[in-house]
This record gives sequence, structure tokens and C-alpha cells, in this order.
Amino acid sequence: MTWNPYPRLPAGVVRDLLGITRALYRATLAEDPRDVARLQALEDIGKSLRSALRATAAHPGTLAHLQAWAVAEQATKKLGELVGETMPLAPLIAAIAPCVKRKPSTMG
Repeated sequence: MTWNPYPRLPAGVVRDLLGITRALYRATLAEDPRDVARLQALEDIGKSLRSALRATAAHPGTLAHLQAWAVAEQATKKLGELVGETMPLAPLIAAIAPCVKRKPSTMG
């Protein structure tokens, strides 16, 4: 396999990072008191990841594609710094769980 200097930006991974960002945002929003600075940082990271995700369709090697990689890398770095090594994941799961819970069936 030859080395490709312009690999495609992995859209699935960017989606996963966006999902983690959204979950962390929901968990932070539920805190009392709210960490407004963290909420703003998460909002900025989410915007960057959405921007990168939209650009995953760009042809590899184009300026748009290279910028998408740079934006995704920077957002990932910021998310990693924000989460750190000590943040518990339980609040993330608790914040998302209601969103994936099916409503009871009304069929009789």
C-alpha cells in the first residue's frame, strides 16, 4: 500500500467526536451551578466539528479538505484539553440516556 499524502477526513470519527461534545454539553448544562466558560468552549468545539464534517465531502488535496483536517485536529485537541484525564463519564451517559430512550408503545 502506498502512502497517501491526502487521506480523506474520517467523517465517522468526526461524528463521534461531535457526539461526545454534545453529550458533554448536555451534562454541563445540567450542572448547578453551570460552568458558562465550559459551555462556551463546548459550543465552539461543536461548531468547529460541524464545519469539518460538512467539509469531509471536499476532494482530498484541496484547500477546503486541508482546512477541514486542520479544524478537526484543533477541535479534537481542545476537546481533549477540556475533558482531561480525570473527568468522570457517568454524567455524560446520564445526560444522553433520556435522548435514546424509546417512548412506550401506544399500540393496543
